[in-house]
Amino acid sequence: MKDPERRLAEAIDFALLNGLLKYTPQGRLAHAPFALTPSPQPARAMARLEALTVPFNALAWRVAGDVPFLRAALEPAARHDTFLRNLLSLTGTADRDQPLRLLVTRNDYLMQIGDTPADDVPRQVELNTISAAYAGLAGRVHALHAHLLAGQPEAARLLPNDPLVGIVEAVSQAHGRYGQPGAVCLMVIQPEERNIFDQRLFEFALLRRGIATRRLSLPQLAGEGALREGHLVVRGEVAALTYFRAGYGPEDYATPDALRARALIEASSTIAVPDVATQLAGAKKVQQLLTDPATLARFCPPEQGKAMAAVFVGQYEPQASLTLGSRKLPAWEAACAEPVRYVLKPQREGGGNNLYDQAMAEALRGMSAEQRDAYILMERIVSRPHDALTVVEGVPRGGPHVSEIGRFGVLLAEGRRELLNRDVGYLVRTKAESSLESGVSAGFGHLDSLLAVDTSS
Repeated sequence: MKDPERRLAEAIDFALLNGLLKYTPQGRLAHAPFALTPSPQPARAMARLEALTVPFNALAWRVAGDVPFLRAALEPAARHDTFLRNLLSLTGTADRDQPLRLLVTRNDYLMQIGDTPADDVPRQVELNTISAAYAGLAGRVHALHAHLLAGQPEAARLLPNDPLVGIVEAVSQAHGRYGQPGAVCLMVIQPEERNIFDQRLFEFALLRRGIATRRLSLPQLAGEGALREGHLVVRGEVAALTYFRAGYGPEDYATPDALRARALIEASSTIAVPDVATQLAGAKKVQQLLTDPATLARFCPPEQGKAMAAVFVGQYEPQASLTLGSRKLPAWEAACAEPVRYVLKPQREGGGNNLYDQAMAEALRGMSAEQRDAYILMERIVSRPHDALTVVEGVPRGGPHVSEIGRFGVLLAEGRRELLNRDVGYLVRTKAESSLESGVSAGFGHLDSLLAVDTSS
């Protein structure tokens, strides 16, 4: 066993040599934040989450295909949310001739603490249907852990992981079905992207399959893109696919040009990953509605619905009625009375948008009933902490941590026919127990991998 300082130095060198990289806010090159040892998680629960990817993919696909449902679900929230209203306005309006739909998803979970470790159960945090990040770097941190554990008994319990392989395979299959071998993949990015290395890994892997990638922001696309014979053409090249690593928050639509570019994509034959309907299928309000058994049954067979519902937590419209003790009162009042039990979520992706504790209570009290329609209330998930050593820019930090586990999935469909649907790997973001957020780019989470443990005894 190496001494701790030597082990840390070796880990940092491995990260830098193998592409586990990021740019700091100051523009310096550094290794991405990572945990020095993999996250110990129950083997049976991890297998269960892997098995849930396929039905959750199918659920998102079917919801995306039901635009009237999406409109009915999201229009109340859209009245007080310009970003959501703009996206909703693009659904079902374009006369596009593209039967292919490709989903790249990431379903995020936390383990809900039980009386003993054997009683801990997985609970869904959210299903991401746009810009499911870190598939590339997840494989790199797994390689780091495999290197550090080489020759040790724990190596056999490190769960294999390289989600980028499956994602690139799905994109390649979709590109082939588009039918233009020389067409490119357009990657929609944010103007000052710091998580570029995760994206470059995707780009270079796709190039090895003969598919070139062009990187543009939405405002750039508005100036350089055009619709020609139904195709999206950028700088003279047809874009067979448009892969979003932006477009999930209001800041990405700060100018009219950005929304015009999104409309151009929707009107063209490009395979948008995702199209607007698929993006909206991952909205928080849709997730809340799908916790209702009757709504869930509308989109999936009973056995699949039962398996998915088993990982749901309570989610409520703020005006819905809840029982608190012997009283019935609106859910938002119950949340104000017991703020530690809930989290308030707007219709946003990308982290840093949720409200907790007294900040949540104050926000709810200051809203009108109509304004609260733009949010959902979700029961808080409390996880069992484990000791971990995380490393940020060469500096190790120890203490109790919790891990959020995401399962990547891909689904390719043509019309009503499902061509490909599979789980392709995982993402682990380990954060300090006290942290309310887990985003790696935001500075809270640390990339990690899974070490299977037996909690049955």
